Amino acid sequence: MFAHRRPIGTRRQGGSALRRAVALGATTLLVWTGGSAALAPLAHAGTVTPTVHCTLPAGQGEATGPQEMNVVLTPDVVDPGGKVHAKVTLGPSPATSGLSLSDVPTTPSIDLAMSGGATGTVTVTGPQVSLDVPSGKPIEIPPYEGDFIIPASASGPISFTPLRNLTRTKVLGSNYETPCVVTSGGGSIGTVTAEGSAGQPATLIAPTTPVRPSTPVTLAGSRWTPSATPVPSLCAADGGGCDPAKFAGSSLAINGSGQLTGSAVLAGAGAVPDGSYLVKVGDGTKEATAPLTVRAFVPDGSRAIALSRGSGPVGSVIAVTGSNYFQDRWINTVGLDASGATLDDTAVYVKSGPDGKFSVDFTVSDPAIAAIQVDEGNDPATVLTTPFTVTEATATLSAGTAKVKPGGAIGVSGGGWPSGVTPVAALCAADGSGCDAARISGSTLRIAADGTLAGTVTVAGATPRAVYALRVTAGGSQALTQLTVSPTFVVLTPAAGPKGTAVTVLGQGFAKVATVSIVGLRANGSQTSDPVRTKVVGLDGAFSQTFTVNAADTVAIRVREVLVNPRTETAAFTVQDGTAPAGASFALSPPEGPVGTVVQVTGRGFAPVATVSVTGRTADGKQTADSYVTRIIGLDGTFALNFTVRDPATKSIRACEVLVNGKTVQQLFTVS
Repeated sequence: MFAHRRPIGTRRQGGSALRRAVALGATTLLVWTGGSAALAPLAHAGTVTPTVHCTLPAGQGEATGPQEMNVVLTPDVVDPGGKVHAKVTLGPSPATSGLSLSDVPTTPSIDLAMSGGATGTVTVTGPQVSLDVPSGKPIEIPPYEGDFIIPASASGPISFTPLRNLTRTKVLGSNYETPCVVTSGGGSIGTVTAEGSAGQPATLIAPTTPVRPSTPVTLAGSRWTPSATPVPSLCAADGGGCDPAKFAGSSLAINGSGQLTGSAVLAGAGAVPDGSYLVKVGDGTKEATAPLTVRAFVPDGSRAIALSRGSGPVGSVIAVTGSNYFQDRWINTVGLDASGATLDDTAVYVKSGPDGKFSVDFTVSDPAIAAIQVDEGNDPATVLTTPFTVTEATATLSAGTAKVKPGGAIGVSGGGWPSGVTPVAALCAADGSGCDAARISGSTLRIAADGTLAGTVTVAGATPRAVYALRVTAGGSQALTQLTVSPTFVVLTPAAGPKGTAVTVLGQGFAKVATVSIVGLRANGSQTSDPVRTKVVGLDGAFSQTFTVNAADTVAIRVREVLVNPRTETAAFTVQDGTAPAGASFALSPPEGPVGTVVQVTGRGFAPVATVSVTGRTADGKQTADSYVTRIIGLDGTFALNFTVRDPATKSIRACEVLVNGKTVQQLFTVS
């Protein structure tokens, strides 16, 4: 703990303000005055008052002086490999606290050397207690108790001699250790006799090569207590100072046959310095140790940093990465303005990993940012800076075919968005007013590191038929695009072109197996001179047909069911100069979505009147559990159908002509 020396002779006055500040932010004392408990005289209990040398934390120096140690051991006879209970009472330490603090979490322990019937070191650790620490006075805590296990090879009387006591404290999130080592005047505090049969000792196997802090340490062994709970701890090479807190986590387990498996994650480099240790595992009945060497990552080159993008609008989240740093160090990342001044409100902090690398999300929150600076632990010698340009927000937005059924999903894309921010979608009136996020029932929208927007939105099933504006916001960026929601609609591909353009007319939501007629319309609503085309609608209400636009006065294409009270849908077409663009030969809309997504599958250039089979495919090319869907290809070589993705293993959707050497096409589909 934090402490100062007792006055002996002439006391040095003064001391830097920095040292006092460090003390205030740390813990409090070295050792304490134990309570005066009445103990029955036992042959295996004793008191010694050796001279101890204490090393104070945070560079506060050292202290030396006498300290009384009383230890009571029970029982006085135990089986080899058996458990011994210890009650420990310590007297005043040669060091006291220079500060007054409250509720300091403190864990005491004492190391005892064995001699006679066994050799080695055992540790008695008490429970964590909260201490109120008065300034300039010895600190008293109640006596503490703990258990240890003697070696399975022990035989006869074993004498126990205090080697050191160790106090672990925590203040303001930091851990500190204060060891007080016996330098002279020590002696045995009692004996325990090992008699009887030890049974089979447990075994423990640990890595023989050095391991890094903050990494899992694989452990194994046999002859443990079946189904018991193993607890790992890290000890000094002599077996003392065992501390379970030196492991940050554990997946160790003992099965019904007594086999130990799993791993334990070492604490960070600040808590586990490089060195040789013993790893100890105990299951409450048995213990075993194995040597373990800890060696932290050492950089093998110059530090380096990189940004996921070198520019972006305010609100962007930039990934800042670095390599060749000392592991488990605080990495400080902050924005600088054009003059090089620090913009403190932009600072973010992260620790480097066991491999000396780090990654942290940095939010571009200030338009004055001109560079990003990184340092390791506030060390000026480690400062690295890289330029960053804040750009104007120029987000773009597109909604695929711009038409969707209520409850349907549609692909959305765009560019110029702030990276690292989660986009949010809403459905607004056509003029952008009255936006309602509740009319979007699902979204897979995301923004890549380069500012590209991608994903799908699903329109709520109760959304009325209308022309809306889809609004997407992310950070300080916002964009809108037109979106028609209707149970029945027509999409033209392409929607513009010169005379002679072959337009793929795709329909959704029409009457099953009904015949639809397709005609061109003039501006006054009359039919153009182009011949009528017809098509039979599929069982899923979808169809595809090619309509060639030769009439220069065409402004739209109309689809009408040949039924009583027929449905009628119209889509605009613009006659332009130039060459007709080629449409996609195979398309999915949307190209991603959650399980249950209905995907509009369209194709062109297939064999007329052949059957096409559409299936889902797994990563290895096998058919998914979803049923295949078939459709008769039209005389124009096109088809359209709806395929529902229910298997989460779907990685692509394939269309195949049911012919010898039939055409096969495939496109990726992402289950999101």
